[in-house]
Amino acid sequence: MTAVSVSVAAIYYIFTLRTNQRNLKMNLETRQAQLFMQLFDRWSSQEFASNYGKVRYEFCSKFNDNPEEFSKFVTQNVNESYNPDVFLPVHQLSLFFEGVAVLVQKKLIDIDMVERLFADRIIWYWGMIKPRILFARTYQGQQLYTNFGWLYDEMVRRQGKPVAA
Repeated sequence: MTAVSVSVAAIYYIFTLRTNQRNLKMNLETRQAQLFMQLFDRWSSQEFASNYGKVRYEFCSKFNDNPEEFSKFVTQNVNESYNPDVFLPVHQLSLFFEGVAVLVQKKLIDIDMVERLFADRIIWYWGMIKPRILFARTYQGQQLYTNFGWLYDEMVRRQGKPVAA
């Protein structure tokens, strides 16, 4: 009788552990989805969409999507004659992708979800902002947006494209 009781208790314990593990996994996935949706809500907010539109369709189109010209424009409007109408949209977009990269690296959000929603924008924006970032890293001694650069490399790799040096 004791052996049967111990066996039943052990089986019950194993089932309880498995159920708890499934629940923990489901809770983690739910929290990741909630965090991702918060990012998505931020991305789709009117303010953020307006700033993205400024960078994408006003600033970059002014220079025919030429990263070097865009970099000069940003550098002049940020460093030489601070212009909040340029600084704020560029800064907000850059910090957003830097934050997404940190969350992916810490495995707080799934890289597949980020790829599905943001890959093309990450690749485009990093291509545009990279000369500015390299300028800041070289001439100002700052290690800006290293996580964003990593995220760019990951998105390019996942899409099977060669990573630009």
